[in-house]
Amino acid sequence: MRKTLISIAWLAALLALPSIGRTQALPTATGMGKTQVGAAFSYATPDFWIQPKIGDPKYQSQSIAGVTGYGDYDFTRHLGVEGDFHCLCLITSLDRAELTYFLGPRLMLPYGRFVLYGKALAGIRDLYIQEQQDNVGLQSGSNIGYSIGGGLDIFYNRKIVIRAFDYESQSWPGYGTPSISPSVFTFGVAYRFSH
Repeated sequence: MRKTLISIAWLAALLALPSIGRTQALPTATGMGKTQVGAAFSYATPDFWIQPKIGDPKYQSQSIAGVTGYGDYDFTRHLGVEGDFHCLCLITSLDRAELTYFLGPRLMLPYGRFVLYGKALAGIRDLYIQEQQDNVGLQSGSNIGYSIGGGLDIFYNRKIVIRAFDYESQSWPGYGTPSISPSVFTFGVAYRFSH
């Protein structure tokens, strides 16, 4: 067994050498007019639990999860725009799902293969009920929303960009009193187009 593990480790190291050898040729996010489109997994901790039922074990797990699509366009080395769509409907603890369609500016701080960024987005948010009988009297529907956040992109090579982490602190005014403010964490990968 040990001999097999050593062989696998050597094979993995040999396969990694070509990408390590090209480190001098990797982009540094200095080009202008670059576009990237990505897909990701998102995990959110919403705050829409029903106050009287907090002691009920059913309402202790508040996490929801789903998929995200995002796109970035970089005007300059430090300024761009981002649009994202979160569909947090695959794993829902309370049969409530979130959809958001946000767009806004993105400020970047590139350093070699790494791009640290901050963003401020706004758009449409939607809370919908998957099981009405479990959520009688709960408000749902579409309205405006906004978020601030940031994250880290890592260039794997000239075309593939790994979104190591992305965080959004969303605010949903108009949801009710008080308004809700989900936190969304995203991890994914993007394809970068050459111009």
